[in-house]
Amino acid sequence: MDAIRKILITGASGFVGSRAVEALQTGYELLTPSHKELDVTDAANVDSYIAAARPDAILHLAAISDTGYCEEHPDESYQANVLSVENLAMAAEKYGAKLVWFSSDQVYNGNIELGLLPEDVTVSPENHYGRHKLLAEQRALELCPGSVALRATWMFDAERPGMRTHRNFVINFRNAIENGTPLRFATREFRGITWIGDVVRNIPFTFDLPGGVYNFGAENTFNTYETAAEYARLQGLDPDTIVIPDTVRFAEHIRNISISMDKAHKASNGKINFPTTLEGLAAYIS
Repeated sequence: MDAIRKILITGASGFVGSRAVEALQTGYELLTPSHKELDVTDAANVDSYIAAARPDAILHLAAISDTGYCEEHPDESYQANVLSVENLAMAAEKYGAKLVWFSSDQVYNGNIELGLLPEDVTVSPENHYGRHKLLAEQRALELCPGSVALRATWMFDAERPGMRTHRNFVINFRNAIENGTPLRFATREFRGITWIGDVVRNIPFTFDLPGGVYNFGAENTFNTYETAAEYARLQGLDPDTIVIPDTVRFAEHIRNISISMDKAHKASNGKINFPTTLEGLAAYIS
């Protein structure tokens, strides 16, 4: 990590990107080009930009993460979530930059076995977004063996002035409380939910990881309904007044995208470390 001084951040105005810029700006020289300045889907533009800028590392956060939109617009999803990674991987390998980019826990969305999933488990994602992220992982490592793909979980944060915020667990929960409208959460889904503050705190340690694919976020063994019910209790609320168990969703099979953090923790000599989902929610409340 001592060799990393200049970092190119794509998607710097987005949900993760804006918070990454805030966290990294005091320790690094940051390049945060707009889409007009750097079109990551244009291979020639990517090559010329990186040839001129010569960053030590590339933190690729630009993507289309709305799974529903990706399902309806697969060509756009491919351009944003696969082609951009290929272009940056080629340039990173050519000019000697460390490429770190965000994949997704959605690569596990076809898994039905219970427990925290390691990176080497067989996956067969069931939507375009998950399949495109998996393909991007494969292409990145083919083109740039030292690249690092981070399988991120669903992330949350409150609204922050000057920073983009999308619908997330805590905002949806707050709105439900304010509106008096209970939320439905699946009992047959298992997933980690991570505070963005913990994500950006751990990013600097990813630049030292050996090339490969790593889970990156909070572990969680509770189903989504149980997680929501515990979050209500953490706020002193009766879960029955705000959370409804949805036993119908994912009726065909259990959906487990809960990640194990063992690989990243060990590969970073313990530096990469996340609280569990419930620990992170408790810290966020406090």
